[in-house]
Amino acid sequence: MKRDLLELLLGIGVLALGLVVLLFVLSNALALAQNPGAFLQGQMSGGQTAPPSASFDWSSVDRDVAFADTSRAGTSPIASRAWDFGDGNRSTAQSPTHSYAGPGIFQASLVVEDQTGVRSTSIGQVEVVAGTMRSGRGVGAPGESVNFNLGGILLPLAVGFLTFGLYVVMAVTGGMILKAGWNLVKPKPETIKVRLKPGHLTQAFEADPGAIGTPGQPPPPPTA
Repeated sequence: MKRDLLELLLGIGVLALGLVVLLFVLSNALALAQNPGAFLQGQMSGGQTAPPSASFDWSSVDRDVAFADTSRAGTSPIASRAWDFGDGNRSTAQSPTHSYAGPGIFQASLVVEDQTGVRSTSIGQVEVVAGTMRSGRGVGAPGESVNFNLGGILLPLAVGFLTFGLYVVMAVTGGMILKAGWNLVKPKPETIKVRLKPGHLTQAFEADPGAIGTPGQPPPPPTA
């Protein structure tokens, strides 16, 4: 009974601890699902910085082309922009408009730089056709490094595995608690312990010698 009571108390303690840990993991998983950017930056940044990402859209009407900056800032805000329209003209405006001297295909580019001096480049082929409307988008320059955040993949996997492991531990602990509790409350059959000594057997033979035959001899024949 003492062992069953000890198992019951131990199981309840482990179950309570598992519930606390499970609630903590689920709360962090919920925070990650609601705002993954802020959560990862606060929990896993470790002093790392994200670079800016340059991009732009363009639309032309005849020889006039409107450029729209769609760049995304990294950890630091974007401090400057440098446009090259591909015909020898440049601009530092955020979303400039440029008139080309004639029709043709021009390679325009945009270089953005953040406050820490990190740069990103986007390049696009601008098509200018007389009396026609065209549109397009710039793409990242070849050779630029890709900022791959492995923590954004590993953290959800770790949360999933930890949650599954806690469920298994709590299921096993719950089974132990049920077993120990049942052992405490289930009715136990009453038993009577009887100890027989050699003297008791000798007394039984003397009291009734015909009840048990002598070993190795047949019983006496019946009398007529």
